[in-house]
Amino acid sequence: MTQRKDIDTMRRHRDIDGLVAALSDPAEIVRLTAAEALGLVGDERAIEPLERLKFSDPDTGVRRAASVAHAQVAARLAARKAAGR
Repeated sequence: MTQRKDIDTMRRHRDIDGLVAALSDPAEIVRLTAAEALGLVGDERAIEPLERLKFSDPDTGVRRAASVAHAQVAARLAARKAAGR
């Protein structure tokens, strides 16, 4: 089981695969924290997993965090495209 401190380490190291894997953790707080971290990192690989989570997680708070994170990543990607990157 992943712990919240592990999520912080993965975020700092930009471990997208680890954060995406944490979205399936049995603990709601871990899923929520992983979703928030993915939103902060803003990597496009997080779009699909966050999209799935925002509609399928049994916890309202996790779905909300996934929705906000999904919007953050999408906005960052749109900004990059607009800047021509």
